[in-house]
Amino acid sequence: MANLILDERDQKFVLFEMLEVDKLCEKPRYQEFSLELFDMILAEAQKLAVNEVFPTLVDGDREGCRLEDGQLFVPKSFHRCYKLYCEGGWGAMTCSPEAGGQGLPYVLSVAAKDWFVHNFAFLAYPGLSEGAAHLIEAFGTEEQKKKYFARMVTGEWAGTMCLTEPNAGSDVGNLSTKAVRQPDGTFRLQGTKIFITAGDHDLTENIVHPVLARIEGDPPGTKGISLFLVPKYLVNEDGSLGRRNDFEVANIEEKMGIHGSATCLLNFGDNGDCYAELLGEERQGMKIMFQIQLSRSTAGMATALNIR
Repeated sequence: MANLILDERDQKFVLFEMLEVDKLCEKPRYQEFSLELFDMILAEAQKLAVNEVFPTLVDGDREGCRLEDGQLFVPKSFHRCYKLYCEGGWGAMTCSPEAGGQGLPYVLSVAAKDWFVHNFAFLAYPGLSEGAAHLIEAFGTEEQKKKYFARMVTGEWAGTMCLTEPNAGSDVGNLSTKAVRQPDGTFRLQGTKIFITAGDHDLTENIVHPVLARIEGDPPGTKGISLFLVPKYLVNEDGSLGRRNDFEVANIEEKMGIHGSATCLLNFGDNGDCYAELLGEERQGMKIMFQIQLSRSTAGMATALNIR
């Protein structure tokens, strides 16, 4: 099938001839898979990309996102793509079957995502969710996994990564977002984050934001930073959604060529009641945050082959 996205022959050369990914099927972890299955997966990724994702590239950028009464809306055409993407299990390729995934080698996930990355404005939504879910899987408590992870893996809920601030871009250690400890072990956050990709949208009913912040009294610099989970809607004990959390989308950032990407400025805790849960250990936020790159990167297939 001729296409304008990538050269499938080049991709298969790298995977099957240069990296020899079929040898992964000799390992106990992947012995249920085969070269034929890998090839079929890539063919399905190509089909979805060419028939559904690629056609939204132009109209998604022309329509863009809009912010109305505090709610952010993505291009209409993205809704069908997101539904098909989630139904196909593309965001859960490397998750274990026990967790609702397919247990595929990471390198296959990288190759499949290569078909979708041409429309970054769209891929950012499920891509960030996959990365955030990975953090919860790796560092969350059993309660957090039960509360958030399962719904994020399926795409029912989304996720982001809230890192950058107006006065703390590459100098992350200079961030000013603070976390105030509560008697029940939770926290209340106050601060502003900018350039938050997929910071809000109408594709899912809830969004879970991993947010870097400093607990009051902790040391300055990166060594004093912790990571918190901040849901858009709090989750009740029975799994239903509770009240809207205390943060708002103040603006959509302008980014040429990806107007369909909701790149947001988020204000947390303007009313002093932004609920947050610690993810992992205190003052380990930077270490934990960098793990999201394993799920977001679409480069370095040779490296990826050795990761998992």
